[in-house]
This record gives sequence, C-alpha cells and structure tokens, in this order.
Amino acid sequence: MEFDSVREAMEFLISYNESPRENMKIDGHEPSFEDLQEANREALYSACDLLGMSDLYLHLDEQTA
Repeated sequence: MEFDSVREAMEFLISYNESPRENMKIDGHEPSFEDLQEANREALYSACDLLGMSDLYLHLDEQTA
C-alpha cells in the first residue's frame, strides 16, 4: 500500500482505525487482528517513506535476519 502524501496515509489510518471492525471486509471476510495490524504497518511504513524516515522500520528487517 502506497500513498501519494503523508496526509493521505494519515487519513487512511484514522478512518481505518475508527471504522467498526464488523463493517470492514478484506477479501470478502471480516479482517483478523493480523490483517488489521498489517494494514496499519503498511500505511505507517509508507508515511515513513514519504517523510524520508525509512530507517525507522528498515532496521527491523536486520533484527529478524
């Protein structure tokens, strides 16, 4: 998931996290906790990229390697 601006990423995060989970659908089913976590992570990483702060999450890959 990529956004064109930080504002767009923040709007997604706010609306996504304010929506009742039972009203959400991912691939036709109610999202699991892991689905929600992944969507949040992708939006945050995209915002970091737009702000030139990729280092905030890139080091996480090194820790798991």
